[in-house]
Amino acid sequence: MSSATLPPFLEQLAAQLRRRRLQVGIDDMQALRVALRAGFGLSSRDALRELCVSLWAKSPVEAEIVRAVFARLDKLGEWKVSDQAERLVPRSGPQALPTSSEEQQFTGTSPRETSQVGDAAKTVAVRNLGAGPGVGLEARRAGASDRGLVLVPQYPLTSREVAQAWRHLRRPVRTGPPVELDIAATIRERGRRGVATPPVLVPKRRNAVRLLMLIDRHGSMTPFHGYVDHVVAAIQDAGRIDDVHAAYFHDLPGSVENKAALEQMDDPFRPDLDGVLGLIDPLRGGRVYDDPGLTAPRMLDAILAGAAPATAILVISDAGAARRQFDIVRLLDTVALVKALRAVSGGVAWLNPAPPGWWPRTTAGQLARYVPMFELSRRGLGQAVDALRGRPVFVERPV
Repeated sequence: MSSATLPPFLEQLAAQLRRRRLQVGIDDMQALRVALRAGFGLSSRDALRELCVSLWAKSPVEAEIVRAVFARLDKLGEWKVSDQAERLVPRSGPQALPTSSEEQQFTGTSPRETSQVGDAAKTVAVRNLGAGPGVGLEARRAGASDRGLVLVPQYPLTSREVAQAWRHLRRPVRTGPPVELDIAATIRERGRRGVATPPVLVPKRRNAVRLLMLIDRHGSMTPFHGYVDHVVAAIQDAGRIDDVHAAYFHDLPGSVENKAALEQMDDPFRPDLDGVLGLIDPLRGGRVYDDPGLTAPRMLDAILAGAAPATAILVISDAGAARRQFDIVRLLDTVALVKALRAVSGGVAWLNPAPPGWWPRTTAGQLARYVPMFELSRRGLGQAVDALRGRPVFVERPV
């Protein structure tokens, strides 16, 4: 893009946004150029900023990032409406619109501008485009917050990255009324009968996957609450999964009453359960909660009773890694939980927000030998989705 088609400082704006993990590519810049040619964003710098927000931001958090980065570009050039309008907007007459006093001060041009869009010669009042509450001089005089400050949390994963990963979790099945043409079946039917026959219709493919998230709260998970809540919200809002349910627990939903498997270990000091995996019964009678505050209890068996083969179960917990400790009883209870989850679902994956370097010589390190466990990162999300989709994942001793 040359300066003749876009403001010169927009290239630096895009670079700053990429540094903040908001990817602005060629298609985004082309969309901005088309919008400018249509007459949008020409009235003032505020209008241009809000136009960029509308085109590039996919969430309120991303919108705040765009506004904050845009506010830091005051010294990178002036957005001259008179110059850019001549280049970007075709003009066909003396039609004009008055601008506000703020726009006159900003642009330093005459108080009349016009924009003509399309063959119908529709005049657009560009002075109101993109302007919203709190973006003008009046809002700044009233003590509005400094837009140059990025007042949003910066997590290792953005909402867009989380959503893009979980959109790959699909299990298409044909359900509903027959509305799609089955070409192969139609040809076979006509070939078999030798005459023209009605087309063969089949139901549409729909994503039948269901996702159950079991999320550890409080205790050693407290430092990760904000990050985990951010990931969970992104999955629920933009993951394109119709049936998503989140349940919460502290450390574990329950404990195995029969600890006889520990007594049958050949070496009671072994830091694993390899020899008694087959003796551990699935967890029964556990309890989870419908809210992060752990105030609305529900029986785990009731939730699992509603699971189906198309249900994917995701567990988010540090599994004891944050405490850097190994607990053989907790490992036993966790293996029992995983067995209960596998018995009613199409797949189980574990996301651990603690860094992988903390896993060795902890309960999490041993648990990773029995269940697919991944770090809570972009790569880990992709691997967890692949595991839930049924792709083979190496596990040393799967339960």
